Amino acid sequence: MLERADTIVRFARSIVGYYLVTHAQRRQITNTTQYGPSSEEVATILAGRSDDFSPLLAQEEAKLAAALDEVLALAAMVPESPLGRIRRVFDLLDIDLFIAAMLLAPELDQDIERLYAYAIDDFSKKRVDIGFVARVFGAGNQKTEDLVLTRLADQSPLRKFGIVTVSLVNDSIPSSLRTVRISDRMVDALRNHESIDENVRGICKLAPQPPPLDSIVFAPDLIAQVARGLGLTDDLKLLGPARLLLAGTDGVGRALLVEALVGTRGRRAVRIDLATLVAEGGRLTERFAAAMREAALRDAVAILEGGSAFKDDMPRPLVDAIGDACSALRVPIVFILTTRPAWLAGAVADLVELEVPVPTYSQRQAIWRLALPNGIASDEDLDIVAGRYAFVGAAIARAARRAAAGARLRDPKNVNVTLEDLSDASRLTFSHRLGALAQRIPTGFRWEDLVLPPDTLEAVREVVRFARHRPFLLEQWGFAAKLPYGRGVSAIMAGPPGTGKTMVAQLLASELGYDLYRIDLSQIVNKYIGETEKNLARVFEEAESSHAVLFFDEADSLFAKRTDVKSSNDRYANLEVNYLLQRMETYDGVTLLATNLEQGLDEAFKRRVRFSVQFELPEEAERKRLWISMFPPKVPLEANIDWDMIAKRFVMAGGYIKKAALRAALGAVSANRSIGTADIFEAARAEYREMGRIV
Repeated sequence: MLERADTIVRFARSIVGYYLVTHAQRRQITNTTQYGPSSEEVATILAGRSDDFSPLLAQEEAKLAAALDEVLALAAMVPESPLGRIRRVFDLLDIDLFIAAMLLAPELDQDIERLYAYAIDDFSKKRVDIGFVARVFGAGNQKTEDLVLTRLADQSPLRKFGIVTVSLVNDSIPSSLRTVRISDRMVDALRNHESIDENVRGICKLAPQPPPLDSIVFAPDLIAQVARGLGLTDDLKLLGPARLLLAGTDGVGRALLVEALVGTRGRRAVRIDLATLVAEGGRLTERFAAAMREAALRDAVAILEGGSAFKDDMPRPLVDAIGDACSALRVPIVFILTTRPAWLAGAVADLVELEVPVPTYSQRQAIWRLALPNGIASDEDLDIVAGRYAFVGAAIARAARRAAAGARLRDPKNVNVTLEDLSDASRLTFSHRLGALAQRIPTGFRWEDLVLPPDTLEAVREVVRFARHRPFLLEQWGFAAKLPYGRGVSAIMAGPPGTGKTMVAQLLASELGYDLYRIDLSQIVNKYIGETEKNLARVFEEAESSHAVLFFDEADSLFAKRTDVKSSNDRYANLEVNYLLQRMETYDGVTLLATNLEQGLDEAFKRRVRFSVQFELPEEAERKRLWISMFPPKVPLEANIDWDMIAKRFVMAGGYIKKAALRAALGAVSANRSIGTADIFEAARAEYREMGRIV
């Protein structure tokens, strides 16, 4: 642009020269008070003292016509000049272009400032006012003056997108006397400076070099649809710039896909954070317009990111500003939201909406392999975590970086990412607030710690197998089409107290690599109508984003049978159960329900729960194994303990056996001796008494 500065400066001199001649001529004829120098002064400066301005007027008119053509030619250059790009993206008229050129000239040549001051006849003025600009362009033509005033009104493109700035409103000064200048940001843009306007740096950023398209993992048909929505294909020509909504879960890579697609055409993207803009408050529309200007100045795709912040509503002034930008700017605009809000459809008439799903199992496998290249993790381990954690692309990238960093710290020379590294890093990516509504239970039991009948043990293993192979069954073998809902892993664990239900829940969570959260009923159940359902909704929503195993202990208290409606209490109690039925069907995570009274559960729950694991009191042989397993290897035991007699005499579940073992150890350590048969017998008999039984 700087090498063409002479064109802009010559235009400014020509239009002011023409204005001065016409002004001098009118002043001679009317002999009335006018702004600017006298006709004699003008004649002296421009062409010598004369009473006939006709030759001078023709000369200046020819200069002005040539200067106008030069500015238009500059805007129409190929390849496109900065001035031409500004004209195109802001959809400016010729008169807008001329106004911008006139206001730009003093930034290129300081002598132009003196020329304007001379024309105003006030050398104390450093900036021109709106009225002067209108008079210069009108040169006595009222219709042209009115047009200029309209193009400098507050809702004009020049003002709305900050191409020019006008001094603050002052009630004591007429609007035509407010000073006007080209904005500093426009001067930088015309000089091809890449800096972001400091007023919007917190909400607006220029995307880095776009990623290659083959590094973005999406279904090919979705990529093709987005490309068509952006107007990048030959099979579909858009009537105007793209107005596209990509709805879906945060972190699936929608913005990256857009950047990669437009990068194939040599274009860039500018990301605008709507959530931060609204959160910071103040001058919403002005800052939004400035952010959109950054995209327009670079002829970049504007990516408006709102995430889940605007599901239902957005400040009305910002909605109007979005609508104005979509109708006025000639650049593609893409919205990144989690839903399809009604306010957006109302603001953007030609909006194209596309749903972007979360990655499938096979896509997650591909993303993990791209995130951990060069074989530093085994394909088998990557397949396991891809099936175990239904992550979006951003979460996979974070977990992969953490896992690789941990492996590098362990051995910088031989980086080997293990399944444990991947699992630990994945758990660290979880962001949830279940702690307020549930209690985290540590996991860590192993299969050899379980002492269960063969049928019960096989039922537990079946739950684990289904959880591990579920992604493959649903996607690779097509069971997803047969199961439109109810794809989660759910199990009822029913049996007497102390038979190992909680222990099995801990083992299942450990095997699946998830955290285990026991639902705190005191925080869930609320006496006020509708509050219990709200609390349950929070639990399920947080669990879905955190891959936590939900453990409903004493499940019969929440999942009780529905009753006949005899009072309003019955009706609202049934509503809670109905909500749980619906939410259980739509939840895709792991849910475990433990109960001592299976007959107290609603039949609809039993039908919707995928597995039922029955826990019985252990037989004598199992009780013997439980007694032996309850004492850690470091405990000093006498060699001749009669395990068979203990197992035969005391019929109790594993939970009570664990308590009795600790009681026996306490008695022995107090006497500073090893644990013998008598210690275990007395401890078991004490537990029996507490159970209400007599030996």
